[in-house]
Amino acid sequence: MAVSRRLFLGGFTAGAVTVAAAGAASPAAAAEAEGPTTTFDGPVAAEGFRTDSTINSGFFKTTSTTDHAVTVWQAGTAGSGVALNIVSDNPDDSAVYLRGTEKAHGTLKISHTGHADGSDQKASALSIDLLTAGTAAQGIFVKAGNGPTTGNLICLRNNGRDDFVVKGSGRVGIGMSVGANPWSQLHVVQQQGTDSALMVEGTVRIVDVASVPTGVDSKGGGVLYAKDGELWWRGPGTTPTRIAPA
Repeated sequence: MAVSRRLFLGGFTAGAVTVAAAGAASPAAAAEAEGPTTTFDGPVAAEGFRTDSTINSGFFKTTSTTDHAVTVWQAGTAGSGVALNIVSDNPDDSAVYLRGTEKAHGTLKISHTGHADGSDQKASALSIDLLTAGTAAQGIFVKAGNGPTTGNLICLRNNGRDDFVVKGSGRVGIGMSVGANPWSQLHVVQQQGTDSALMVEGTVRIVDVASVPTGVDSKGGGVLYAKDGELWWRGPGTTPTRIAPA
């Protein structure tokens, strides 16, 4: 398979560069600055490859349906070296752009190969560190810039349920069945064997309702609310009961 690369773009330095063609290795001739693309028939192996340029230093593209365009592999099994280190000095834009057109996969897929003995208890599939004291940066920010999504904004799924989900409608569910929709703005489902569905250490404030609820829906139970500083309960019946005065 022919491999095309422009070897000299702006500043270029390299260590040993070997080109394997028809089973033999030969030194690769350096391309001239701003020169034409050089094509090699075979794999290209390089050590100490480095570019330092004022223009685009690299471009990788493939039309293969089975091969990756680029694979970066840190084969060391100890130390602090990483597979890919990305640094940006530009405060006016993102350090990384990532765009995909997936239908059934994440645009970014992170797979943590864990340790069955639990020795990786301090590891995480995603770690975010806001380094500078006093920063106002947001840890995680999600928006649908071209109109609201009908899918989940956030879904944390574990134990065979949606432990925490923010739906496209803005409703939030905790402990929901997989794919279920919250019945209220915040819907907490008590799991079997737990002491309670909700515990608050401290005070709970109930603000006066804008309008008195007129009934109870088909799911049963009742509605607890405050009106003019008084605490009220409306059950399946038509008459609400005042629990506490203002």
